[in-house]
Amino acid sequence: MTTPEIITLFKQVTTDLLWSSESDYPFEIVTWDRGVDLDRTALFNKLAKPNDVIETITLADFFAPVLTVEDWYEADELALVNRYTDLSHAIESNLSDVKVFRVGEVNIAIYIVGKTPGGDLVGLKTQVVET
Repeated sequence: MTTPEIITLFKQVTTDLLWSSESDYPFEIVTWDRGVDLDRTALFNKLAKPNDVIETITLADFFAPVLTVEDWYEADELALVNRYTDLSHAIESNLSDVKVFRVGEVNIAIYIVGKTPGGDLVGLKTQVVET
């Protein structure tokens, strides 16, 4: 897939999908200029404050809480798990070298970033509140 096609796919699979923590946040498409390295310094030198904590976690760790099916889940919870499964699959199928960055403390920006087949850096951003 081309970068524009991947962006369109990501928009489709995240439409009306919210990431829940202490509040609910949508997903946004994020891109970087060509040639930017896929590392925390290069990605966040303009986005993060100098003292922001930046952690890296795996995509599996990020999605683990929302991909687990519980015995008590009803149709709406199962549908949400399926949406997150579709999102996870879209990321894994279309991006390489995927990394998940957590930027900040308490109000944490989450960036899921990887390389397209054309070498562009594309990802998704959401927010998590952890008090």
